[in-house]
Amino acid sequence: MITIFVKTPHGLVRHDGGHDLSIPPEATWIDLSAPTRAEEQAVEAVVGIDIPTREEMQEIETSSRLRQEEGAFYMTAQLVANMTTPQPLTTAVTFILVGGRLVTLRYADPLPFKLFGSYAETHHAACGSGEAALSGLLEAIIDRLADVLEMAGQDVEAISHEIFDQSSTRRGSRAFRAILQRIGRAGDIAAKARESVMSLNRAVTFLGLVAPDLGGKKKASHLKTMARDLQSLADYAQFISGKVTFLLDATLGMLSIEQNDIIKIFTIAAVIFLPPTLVGTVYGMNFKFMPELDWPFGYPLALGMMLVSAILPWAFFKRKKWI
Repeated sequence: MITIFVKTPHGLVRHDGGHDLSIPPEATWIDLSAPTRAEEQAVEAVVGIDIPTREEMQEIETSSRLRQEEGAFYMTAQLVANMTTPQPLTTAVTFILVGGRLVTLRYADPLPFKLFGSYAETHHAACGSGEAALSGLLEAIIDRLADVLEMAGQDVEAISHEIFDQSSTRRGSRAFRAILQRIGRAGDIAAKARESVMSLNRAVTFLGLVAPDLGGKKKASHLKTMARDLQSLADYAQFISGKVTFLLDATLGMLSIEQNDIIKIFTIAAVIFLPPTLVGTVYGMNFKFMPELDWPFGYPLALGMMLVSAILPWAFFKRKKWI
């Protein structure tokens, strides 16, 4: 699908892709979302460059992700998507600046693209040129990353209160399993956000190096501000990752304590009932010469011995505060 933003004397006009693959030369932002080969060829004919394949976008070498070829600047970054769904992911997105136009290539639907697209329709200066569109889109992506990390931080804080809340009742394995799942999700989101932040930081640094060719000192200053924001987000993502590790260890420790308490109950019960079992076993033997068998009070005496032998260990454990 192709979405095109065209600069006209009356403002910015948005064209959503359809059967017509013609692209006006006045287009300032061309967004390719899971394009077909015909759509890629239509864009290549207008901008005069080769659109990277999906396999090329997945390459991890910096030279492949950030490069300049024949007046075109290629930048590929990992962006977060589906953060509010059970399966968050990172997806490669390529930004291409060429001839005053911005071409974006993606195979997922990150939220900043929707938000900035709607914003650009009502704020024409936001997409008046390819450089302006790239700058506004990067700002929207950074804002989204900040929101994602803030949500992850709030979730981690809530998990922390739940784990260490002394007023909570004894938890079972199901409760701890749910907590572990929440910790795992928070850690996954923080890791994906940190990967995206680091990837964007490299792209912004690359733009800073070529800023004199794009927009001069003002653009370079703006890129430095973005780089500082990204560094702050990277530090916060690292903090969340560290806290997730701590909460994971704490949860496993709490689960071990709960299991030890259960084992302790069975151990104490076995020790308490061991002396009565011994007494019952002795008087359950069928030897011919057992004088207590002929005593009138032999049976009550045996019961009393069994009761006393059970009370004494319980009293000892109670005094030691083991139960």
